[in-house]
Amino acid sequence: MMKFNIGETVIEPTNGICTMEGMRRMRVDGQDMTVYIFQANNAKVYVPADQIENRNIRRPMSRDDVKKVLASLKQPVSPNRDDARLQYSNYREIMKSGDPMKIARLLRDLYILDQADDLKGKEKEIMDQAKKFLCDEISYIRQVSKTQVLEQINEALRQMHKKKVAKDKERAKKSGTGLSMEILGYGDDEEEQDDSSDSDDEGNDDKDSDDDDDSEDDDEDK
Repeated sequence: MMKFNIGETVIEPTNGICTMEGMRRMRVDGQDMTVYIFQANNAKVYVPADQIENRNIRRPMSRDDVKKVLASLKQPVSPNRDDARLQYSNYREIMKSGDPMKIARLLRDLYILDQADDLKGKEKEIMDQAKKFLCDEISYIRQVSKTQVLEQINEALRQMHKKKVAKDKERAKKSGTGLSMEILGYGDDEEEQDDSSDSDDEGNDDKDSDDDDDSEDDDEDK
C-alpha cells in the first residue's frame, strides 16, 4: 500500500495538488479506520488509507514525465465518433484516473473535435478540466507560471493539429479522391505551414532543454 509522509505533495485526481497533513483514526460507517488528511487549497480531503490506490492518489510527475506528456500532446490523432455518449463516459473515467498521459491523450482528442466544431454536451467542460489538470501539475513541477505552462500546452496542441491537417491533406492527395479541405473540415487558414517551429516549449524559465517533440514521436500511440 502506498504511504505518504506529512508535508508531502501529492496529486489527487479530483482536487489536483494537495499536501499530506496527517493521519487519524476515525469511525466511518460503524468501522474504525485510519484516514489520510490532505489539504487542497481551502478544502480538506479525507481518504481511508486502504482506498489510496483506488482513488489513484499519487506523487507528482517527474520532469522526464512532463517532457513525455508535452511530446504526447503533439501527436496527431483522429478521434472515433462512433458513440459520443460512451466516449463521454470514458472521458470521465480517464479524468478520475488522474493519469497525466491518459489525460493528455484525452485532451488531444477533444482539441481535434473542438477544431471541427464537433464537441458535444459537456465535452468542452471536460477539455477545460483536462487542460487545467495538466497545467497545474506541470506548473508546480517546473516552478513556472500557469500562464506560461498553459501557452506551452496550447502551442503543443496547435502543432498537433497542424500535423494532422498536413497528414490528412497528403492522405487525400494519395488516395486521388480530390476532396477539398472544406469537406475534410479545414478552412483556408489551416493550409500546411512550415513545421520548423516544432521545438521544446519550456521557455527561458526552465533551462533543462528537452527535445520533447519529434524525438519521442515513435514512442507514442499513433
